[in-house]
Amino acid sequence: MKNIIKIIIATIGGIIAVNGVALFFVSNANLGNLLCVLLGAAIIFIALMFTQLAKWLKISIISCLALAVVFSSFLIIYGRSDSATYTEDAVIVLGAAVHGKTPSLTLKKRLDMAVEYHKQNPNAIIVVSGGQGNGEDISEAEAMETYLIEQGVAGKKIIKEDKSTSTTENFTFSKEILDKHFNKEYTICFITNEYHVLRAVDCAKSVGLTDITHLHSNTNLSYLISGSLRECLAVAYHLILG
Repeated sequence: MKNIIKIIIATIGGIIAVNGVALFFVSNANLGNLLCVLLGAAIIFIALMFTQLAKWLKISIISCLALAVVFSSFLIIYGRSDSATYTEDAVIVLGAAVHGKTPSLTLKKRLDMAVEYHKQNPNAIIVVSGGQGNGEDISEAEAMETYLIEQGVAGKKIIKEDKSTSTTENFTFSKEILDKHFNKEYTICFITNEYHVLRAVDCAKSVGLTDITHLHSNTNLSYLISGSLRECLAVAYHLILG
C-alpha cells in the first residue's frame, strides 16, 4: 500500500513539474509556471522520502495538497457560474500575456468571449485593459484591440486602457475611463478566466464598481494547473494584504 501511495504521489508530482516546464516554452515566464515546477519537484521529493517522514508530517502534507485541490476546484466552479445579462453598458476584458504582438491562447479565449458577447449586445462599449509586460512588444490593450477589430468588432466600440499591471489597476483605470465616457450610472460585465473570477469580483467592488456581472473563458487544460496554483496564492495575498 505504501509503495502504491508513493507511486501515485510521484506521478502527480511528475505531471505537475512537466506541465510547469512545458509552459515556459509556450507562455511568458510567470509565477504560476515556476510554482508548477517547484511544487512538482517538491511532491516528487516527498514521494521518495514518504516512508521516512514522521506521521504528523505526512498528514500535514496530504492535508495541504488536498486543501489546494479543493480550493482550486472551488475557484473554477465559482468562476464558471456566469452572471452576464447581455444588457450591460460596457464590457471590460482583463488582459493576459502577449507574445511579442500576438495575444496568448489565454488572452485569445477571453477576446473570443468578448466577440460572442458583442454579437448579442453590440451597443456595449468594450474596454480592453492591460499594460505592457515583459516579453511584450506592445501593450496588451493594443494587441487586444487589433484582435477584436480583425474579428469584426468596430473600432469605435473599443476603448483602450493600456497602463494597468494588476487586476485592481485593470478596474481602477477602466472605471476612470468609463466614468468620463458615460458621465452617469452604468453597468459593466467583465471577462476573464474562470479561476480568476472570484478575486476579480472583489477587486472590482473595492474600487467602486458594484453594479457588475461576469463571463468566463475556459482555460486550456495545459494552463489550468499553473493558473489555479498562482490564483490560490493571489487570493490569499489579496485577503491578507488587500
